[in-house]
Amino acid sequence: MSPVFFAFAVGLGQGLLHAVGPDHCAAMATLNTLGTGRRRAALLTALRFAFGHAAVLGTVAAVCLLAGVGLSEAFERWAEVFGGGVLVALAVTALLFPNSLRHGHPHLPGHTVEPHHHVHEKVSTAAGALMAVSGVRSLLLALPPLLMGGSMSLGAWSYLPGFALGILLGMGAVGLIFAEGMSRLGAGLATWVHRAIAVGSGALGMFWIGSRL
Repeated sequence: MSPVFFAFAVGLGQGLLHAVGPDHCAAMATLNTLGTGRRRAALLTALRFAFGHAAVLGTVAAVCLLAGVGLSEAFERWAEVFGGGVLVALAVTALLFPNSLRHGHPHLPGHTVEPHHHVHEKVSTAAGALMAVSGVRSLLLALPPLLMGGSMSLGAWSYLPGFALGILLGMGAVGLIFAEGMSRLGAGLATWVHRAIAVGSGALGMFWIGSRL
């Protein structure tokens, strides 16, 4: 097996595992409670979240490796506290302002109203990017293939695109499964499920914060 394919395959597998972490699944499910609830919309939400997540992880990891910069345990701990805060913020929005990203909010006369789907797109991508901060150090520690023989070979660098693809595939699958399950529920039951998801996400975020402080 060539070094390029091996590093890519390892990255793909670890990206898939990273994608289905409980915090990521909770965040994507909560974001989908703020959307339109359609299958296509749920998939796109997951993919936007994954894109923001993979872009930040890959960029920061590459910069740190090229610059020879490491990240401390203290950075990781506070980054995870930050990620828990993002999850809590999404949960609060879903519980208290469930229509905020579906129908927008009132504007003064003459004020341009941004279409709600554009707002939701930005929030999904931003949430994925913000939650990526907590995983940067773990990614750096999982990159020994990039340092084979004490130098960064071209083959080893294929790990990062493999990892990014794994995130996109894993999170896309989670989005499809969520959308398919919600599509089988009645409107009334779906509302209660949305609330339960938001409460669960908020509880997970609080636990994440508390366990790191």
